[in-house]
Amino acid sequence: MVAGFVALAHEIVWCTLVTIDTAGRPRSRVVHPVWEVTGDGELFGWLTTRSGTPKLRHIAATPHVSCSYWRENHDTAVAECHTDVVDDEIERKRVWELLAGTPAPAGFDPATIWPGGPQDPGLTLVRMRPWLLRFARASVLAAGGQPEIHRIGSSTALPAGDHH
Repeated sequence: MVAGFVALAHEIVWCTLVTIDTAGRPRSRVVHPVWEVTGDGELFGWLTTRSGTPKLRHIAATPHVSCSYWRENHDTAVAECHTDVVDDEIERKRVWELLAGTPAPAGFDPATIWPGGPQDPGLTLVRMRPWLLRFARASVLAAGGQPEIHRIGSSTALPAGDHH
């Protein structure tokens, strides 16, 4: 279930986000997404960033990203996602409240970075829609268990053997 991914991601908090630059090369940086499971069971990751960053140019050119979480005990979670920038005023306000209302350590007050609120021109909101989740607690793997793997949506399913 995707709830296990969200729980682990929100415990670890920080992840490495990989984009593809305009020359086709991978680029990575550390980011702090907040994940949401909607009432109808859809999973979205919400990434806030300052407007005009290189990651936004990368996403505009190639809207696919990889989010990789890891912590010292070797718990891991990975989300392979399609992204889009959200400009809708109502959705920006809703997600602003989601970020502020999500319990710490995953949640945070975005006003500390964007004092102008959800419509601050310096804020860009990126929605991540995963097509593949892979996650495991180290204790499960140490006991001989396997990571959980979830493919989301039939149109983006990966070929067999292409999910590791």
